[in-house]
Amino acid sequence: MSAHDFDVVVVGAGAAGIAATRALKSAGLAVVCVEASNRVGGRTHTDTEIFGVPFDMGAHWMHTEHVNALKAPGLALGLDLYAAPDNATTFGLEDDAVLWDEVDEIHGAINEAARIDAEIEASTGSPTDRSLADIWQNKGRWSFTAAMTFALSIARDLPDTSLRDISAWEGGDDWFCREGFGHLIACTAQGLPIKLATPVTEIKSLTDGVQITTATGKIKARTVVVTVSVGVLAEDIIHFDPPLESDRRSALELITMGDYNHAGLLFRPGALPVQPDTWLTYHLEPDANGIARGGGFLCNISNTGLTSFESSGSFSRQLQDAGPESAIEHALETLVGFFGTAVRKAFIKGHASAWRNEPYVRGSYAGASPGGHDKRAVLCKSHAERVHFAGEATHTSQQCSVSGAHLEGLRAAEDVLAQLR
Repeated sequence: MSAHDFDVVVVGAGAAGIAATRALKSAGLAVVCVEASNRVGGRTHTDTEIFGVPFDMGAHWMHTEHVNALKAPGLALGLDLYAAPDNATTFGLEDDAVLWDEVDEIHGAINEAARIDAEIEASTGSPTDRSLADIWQNKGRWSFTAAMTFALSIARDLPDTSLRDISAWEGGDDWFCREGFGHLIACTAQGLPIKLATPVTEIKSLTDGVQITTATGKIKARTVVVTVSVGVLAEDIIHFDPPLESDRRSALELITMGDYNHAGLLFRPGALPVQPDTWLTYHLEPDANGIARGGGFLCNISNTGLTSFESSGSFSRQLQDAGPESAIEHALETLVGFFGTAVRKAFIKGHASAWRNEPYVRGSYAGASPGGHDKRAVLCKSHAERVHFAGEATHTSQQCSVSGAHLEGLRAAEDVLAQLR
């Protein structure tokens, strides 16, 4: 070997890190991926032990199917991928079109407001980026429930959501993986040089490369790709020498980790009178701070009897801080209110995620606060020439998604190849 142990070190074995490692290895470079936890996948993790059926603790929805970068790999692996059925229903509404008409109206208002703000900024030079709450108007009984559809997608409350950032998000149809999205990601990591339980504590730039300090020793490489979450970067869990630039620090104050958790509830077959993979919403009203104390249910996932209560923003964090039983009981009591006490009798067990408490993650995924719509490009820039960054936080149109993370891993690999060749 030369003075370097590897050509490239990839930090983090989530979707971005796995994609970067595979691309760099395929290009013939000597690469190693170091992962702080004892598993691959990051925030995409399927557990099969808790309920005896696949339970996605993190990402489950394969968003924007027509451009989703994980669809083709999943199908190539022989996994059972399928389109999310059109089974959405709203408790208390005989005609679900009422809600979805509201959703379409809010979506149009978001795009129009974002367009106007962009034009004003271009003509005046003054930054414009309002919050989703700034344009939301309570036009009817279901308008806040409709607005929460967007807040759920980026794990934030309406007042903390950048209007222009959510407008840039590329929408489309959703798909599911019957074996679990986390299982799909884990399969893509097979055969790669990944070292688990190897947290990185320092990344030091040298004149001829980088030095990575881990809990198990030091590694020298020509360059490094950092795919950890912005939560980890913001909390200085990894020390950088030289320190991160001031513009990146400023970006980390506006692109921050949100809260999105799943409370899984396993029921006996037939407990809920809905079709498999039904997305169940219900009436929500904002409190004095514009926050909703509720979420949505993905019912009878892949016909397994498992239902996931999905909450976001400050309410999700409140449930998390109160302990897992709080989220489980809230979800169960809400379903009892919909379908009666027979639901409680059919309940078998529950489990709730708590991503804010994960030491190597510190939240769910990265959303932009008002004023932060253009900061993802700052996070994407390399540092001290040889330190590259990738993850869902750096993608501008598939942010907050596994596909976006995967694509950014590939982009970072291309940047490294251009630099080293």
